[in-house]
Amino acid sequence: MGKSGDISPVAAILAVVASFFLLLFLGDVFAIWFGFGIAMVLAELLVIVIPLGYMFHKRVNIRSYIGLDVKPLHIVLGLAFGALFFVLDLFIFALLVSIFGPSKAVEESNNLITDVSGSPEGLLEVIAALSLAGICEEFTFRGFLQSAINSRYSSGIALLVSSLAFGLFHFDPQAVYIISAFLIGLVLGYIYHRWHSYTVSAVAHAALNLITLTIMLLIG
Repeated sequence: MGKSGDISPVAAILAVVASFFLLLFLGDVFAIWFGFGIAMVLAELLVIVIPLGYMFHKRVNIRSYIGLDVKPLHIVLGLAFGALFFVLDLFIFALLVSIFGPSKAVEESNNLITDVSGSPEGLLEVIAALSLAGICEEFTFRGFLQSAINSRYSSGIALLVSSLAFGLFHFDPQAVYIISAFLIGLVLGYIYHRWHSYTVSAVAHAALNLITLTIMLLIG
């Protein structure tokens, strides 16, 4: 099996860029064909396709490379961090809105999610998509990209580049979502580096998304 050095930082960055354009091209197509709920699920799966395929091609030991484990402690840590991140995300978002004003893109996305969640089937689709966001995005940005960069450069550079890519993936013309995702990405990336555990960061990310959904539906 391959080692971490088998994936160069340049190749990892190119794979993530290719994933971005694949998502950009197919995202709206999926929404037209399948509806917003299913499109959300498929979009998250698109995030992982190219990096995962490239790792298979390079015969990388994926479990070891990304730090995949099922330790109960790491799951509990992920859940705890997810709750903390929810509070942090609220603070960051409120601060950014006070500076840049409300984000139209975020408001439209939240309204679509709320509308789709109005039916049992739609709610299941949204839950699946937000859970997959933790699984797929953490795989791509932390397990794949951050690890590849960190194999050649310092952990700080790896953290900054992977978080910047994570922020840009959450594109927002008003920059609110980009900056918010970048800052949360820094924290997720630090946690991933600190424990070298994909489980911790993936559970934390998914928990943050699901807590946010729950609050949105309760106050909506």
